[in-house]
Amino acid sequence: MEENKIPEPEIVNWESIAKYKAAELENYIKRTKDATQNAFNDGRAHAAMTILPLGDSLAEALKTVQNPDDKKGIEILARKFDDILRGIGVEEIPVNVGDKFDPYIHQTVTEATDGKNKITAVFAKGYRFAGRTIRPAMVQI
Repeated sequence: MEENKIPEPEIVNWESIAKYKAAELENYIKRTKDATQNAFNDGRAHAAMTILPLGDSLAEALKTVQNPDDKKGIEILARKFDDILRGIGVEEIPVNVGDKFDPYIHQTVTEATDGKNKITAVFAKGYRFAGRTIRPAMVQI
């Protein structure tokens, strides 16, 4: 009568295999999701790094332009550029003269002779994306 019944140890073995495979699948889904998000973020960071020189050019143009109408137009473009960067998740790294030099967010372009490790001039803005510095601020210490 009970000749078709599966022995108890064999049922337990199949249950453990099923649980193992379910856990394996769940881990694969998590890894794939993380890898996809990382690839997406890397692409956005690369795109941002590609257009950052445009922002540098706008900042330089603002310093040199004499005509008030031209200056106003460049200011509008610079604000729009900053809005676009913020929209894709890129944030400016705040840097001020007198700040302590931090090699993770600053790059020394020139050095003064005082050796105090304080920023004495800022030449270009630094940026970060997703908590990662994508371009350090160019500074003099």
